Amino acid sequence: MTIAVHQGHRLVDQGCYPVAELNGERYIHRMNCEFAGYADHILKEKGVTCTPTYWSERDDWTLAMVAAGLGFAFMPENAVKHPGVVALPVVEPEFWRSVNLVTVRGRPYSPGVGALVREAMRKKWFGQKAIAVRATQSGVDQHEATAE
Repeated sequence: MTIAVHQGHRLVDQGCYPVAELNGERYIHRMNCEFAGYADHILKEKGVTCTPTYWSERDDWTLAMVAAGLGFAFMPENAVKHPGVVALPVVEPEFWRSVNLVTVRGRPYSPGVGALVREAMRKKWFGQKAIAVRATQSGVDQHEATAE
């Protein structure tokens, strides 16, 4: 997750956005944000208060408001595609999210889903093999492995 800000924002040259710097900033809330609620306790813990200024159900409108300098938005890095908008990683603390891929054993996949599953299983996640790969290699039952 990143902070989307307009290209003239005071922290653009810094290359990151410390959480404490959010204090007093205007916030553009994405109505269907998968991040909603996650940051609240972190901001509160850091004594940071943001003022929700606008709410939008559409990312393109949110980005247009950010580009106009009306506030910042929490957005996935790959969604920040708008002229005049820059995605800055959040630091101190870092914001991130977990994404899980769950499949049903024995169910056939389309070629595209099969390719995605194979790639996810091949990749190292935070320096470790996928949970299912580790479970298979150690002989642990799949259901026990998913409880990690």
